[in-house]
Amino acid sequence: MRCGGAFLLVLGTSVSLAVVPTRATGAVALTCASSATLEALVSCIRDQTPGRGSRSLVAPSFMEMSAWRSVVSAMLRGDCGFALPYSLSPLARIRPFWDAESGRGYCVLMETADWNGDGIVDRGFGAFIVDASAERELSHQVAHPIADAGTETQAVTVFKETRSRTFLLAGAHRDASPGVSGFYGSSVSSDAAHSAATMFHATHVEIAAHYGEKPWWAIQWHGMSEDTCEVVDVHLSHGVETSPTAGDKIVELRDHLRAHEPTWRIGIAGGRECSLNGTSNIQGHHLNSALNSAPTGWTHGGAAAPPSRRFVHIEQHPGFRDPDKWIAAVLATWP
Repeated sequence: MRCGGAFLLVLGTSVSLAVVPTRATGAVALTCASSATLEALVSCIRDQTPGRGSRSLVAPSFMEMSAWRSVVSAMLRGDCGFALPYSLSPLARIRPFWDAESGRGYCVLMETADWNGDGIVDRGFGAFIVDASAERELSHQVAHPIADAGTETQAVTVFKETRSRTFLLAGAHRDASPGVSGFYGSSVSSDAAHSAATMFHATHVEIAAHYGEKPWWAIQWHGMSEDTCEVVDVHLSHGVETSPTAGDKIVELRDHLRAHEPTWRIGIAGGRECSLNGTSNIQGHHLNSALNSAPTGWTHGGAAAPPSRRFVHIEQHPGFRDPDKWIAAVLATWP
């Protein structure tokens, strides 16, 4: 028997009451309403995302993903004051956000629904932020929140201080759902850098569609452990192993970083110092055209097409994730 969103199960003399979340009963809304700055907002969102081993990630349906992309498209056109599609309205919120520190306004799309009241969102959709008055066509992306500690606030601070267009945050720890296959085989579905079954990737694809042939860059901020690539502190690539050519953006970024941080050891794709070139990154493959040309049978280790050079993959040791150390170099690289 069902009554008011609850099922009453009568088994002999035993009675069990289970509350089933519905639109009628509603869910706790984790809106991070008290956050006054983008850094505080992103920290709040990170703290309420599914963690490692939580097994709580739910892959979005085709309808939800299509609806999410339509919202992203509208945000990129400068819209913010509209109602979410029916398939998303119980799960997420879109709202203007005023950063008290910078004095600038943004548009924020974020998952908010917590049906079981445990303080963690239920689906792992993540968040997307747009600066409609941006000065640089850069998308700062964090595919591994929590796992790559500090990259969330690092990237959003660089986004804010460089007046970039968008900020994209994955909605779960990369190991939230271990052992679950993604769209392309062995990758776990919660690893946003390696699975198409995420709102993170859907957002990235919509950003690329918005720009088309117009110049823009996706900068993904990643973190590596101290005992990985020990001879470098920072490593830059385009998601391929080939060396960049003169005048390439990652060459410029390396040189500007060296100018401002002369003690930093900075590796670049094509060298022997570090092999973390992001070659299995699905967003890199998308921008480098590999997925467009061969979606069937594509493997993570497969060779990508010649890179578009619009995908910038940054690996960094823990002590090099201070946004203030990066802002000047980003401004100089993308003036």
